[in-house]
Amino acid sequence: MNTKDGLGPVRLAAALAGLALSGGPSSASPAPALPAEHHATVDADSYPWSAVGKLFNSIGGACTAAAIAPDKVLTAAHCLYAFRTHRFLQPESIHFLLGYARGDYRIHARVASFAVGPGYDPADETRTAARDWAVLTLAEPLPASVRPIALAAAVPAPGTAIEIGGFAQDRAYLMTADTHCRLLGPSAGTPVLAHDCVIAHGDSGAPLLVPAGDGAVQAFAVTVGFWTVGGKQVSIAAPVTASTLATAEARR
Repeated sequence: MNTKDGLGPVRLAAALAGLALSGGPSSASPAPALPAEHHATVDADSYPWSAVGKLFNSIGGACTAAAIAPDKVLTAAHCLYAFRTHRFLQPESIHFLLGYARGDYRIHARVASFAVGPGYDPADETRTAARDWAVLTLAEPLPASVRPIALAAAVPAPGTAIEIGGFAQDRAYLMTADTHCRLLGPSAGTPVLAHDCVIAHGDSGAPLLVPAGDGAVQAFAVTVGFWTVGGKQVSIAAPVTASTLATAEARR
């Protein structure tokens, strides 16, 4: 895989040795400072960010998630796991907030149930990172005013311009976004996707977005962490497309 930033091929096994997951096991080293141009505040009430919310849980953790249907929310599976007790959280302990800014929010939704990516094992992130995603079913549908983000039919080609927005830990009370990044492509022939969007703890579960025409966007993956290669942060994501969900549903 050739990339414009000079990283060259990224080997998954070596890269995941430095994986830092928000809400997961503690990382070996802190995340680098976020460049201002890739960490700009965005309006949480304007599409597509109006469909991206903050996810809270009963153990004090916080991640990012996105509405993909009136009653469905997409996030990272590790955001729903308590690593101290080695158990997934109860659905009713998870809260999804839209329009979140400085402690206020536009919509509060409760979770009725959730399903994680088939084969995801929080004790084996290295092998199952590509399945580190989850779909939450809300107790009640979101208001009709919320425009969900549709899932793409397939993962776009390497080099495609993408964007991501979430609640990074250093500015956890405001949504920030990187709208100047690109998809690097699958990592070393695995389904795990590498991208150069700048992320931090708290961004886990944030959707990777690609323009879909007429001002709309589509999601095709969720951010699950990052590693450092040659002193440079490389972000990774679990692919989640419409066909991913259809296949997962057929297996259940």
